[in-house]
Amino acid sequence: MKDESRIIFISRDQRKIKEIKISRWKLITFISVFLISFLIIGKIGLDLLVDFSLNSEMKRLSRTNLVLQDRLVEMSQKYKQLTEQIKKIAETDDQLRMVLGLPKLNEDVRKVGIGGSDYNYELLDQVSGFEARIDLSSTLKKINELEREVKLEMESYQSLLSTFHKKQDSVRYLPALRPVIHGVISSGFGRRYHPVFKVIRFHEGVDISAPTHTPVFASADGVVKFSGYNGGYGKMVVLDHKYGFQTRYAHLSKILVRRGQRIKRGEKIGEVGNTGISTAPHLHYEVLLHGKNLNPEHFFFDDPGLNQTIVANAQ
Repeated sequence: MKDESRIIFISRDQRKIKEIKISRWKLITFISVFLISFLIIGKIGLDLLVDFSLNSEMKRLSRTNLVLQDRLVEMSQKYKQLTEQIKKIAETDDQLRMVLGLPKLNEDVRKVGIGGSDYNYELLDQVSGFEARIDLSSTLKKINELEREVKLEMESYQSLLSTFHKKQDSVRYLPALRPVIHGVISSGFGRRYHPVFKVIRFHEGVDISAPTHTPVFASADGVVKFSGYNGGYGKMVVLDHKYGFQTRYAHLSKILVRRGQRIKRGEKIGEVGNTGISTAPHLHYEVLLHGKNLNPEHFFFDDPGLNQTIVANAQ
């Protein structure tokens, strides 16, 4: 019996029978060729599919890289603009500190800043495919420095704002308003010849001459400590202010406030008179700081219009 195999084909109606004889070696060869061909074709198809997928992914990554490159260039330009703005803010900060009497921030402090993220990555080759020369690591570090500078300026701003409010509060209690708007200073602060006692004495305030019943205004916000008649001072009002200041208004013809009353700067507290030891209608006005008499003229607003505006707004 030959070493062969038979393949028999029978029709559906079983009338026809076809027989094919093939040797076993030929059959094995045929099957082997078929399988090898199938594997080769499958491998080629798989490679084509993988290449197609890789090409698609490469194209997508290429487009993404182009977008990232544009964004990094834009970020670098933005950084330069922000750096210029921070520089201007720092200059303004220094100017405000000078106005408010605060020391300038040290340049070393500005460079170090406060807080912020910490970028310490090695990114030398990660963006080497970009057309523009972009050092991503350096850019991230610059952004980190910018973040620190912004936080420092914010802290400085809060400090300036706090100081401003304190200064603003202190100005309210500074005896800066002329108590008689259109009066004339007839006798200044310091040693003088006393018009009544005819001797050289220290004058602890200033005399502001004006007609009787001319309005007298509080020079700063305060509380009435004394209101009444006080010997040679005649009718007198004493106001206590914050931060150790006190003002005194003497020789009044009329007193319009009472003890313990809170007074605003520019509020009318009395009228010019000639009570007490006085030779003519005037206001004797004193400024004290922690009990020590100071020259009132050193505190007056220089602008006459400002004095009138403050009085008008207080009424």
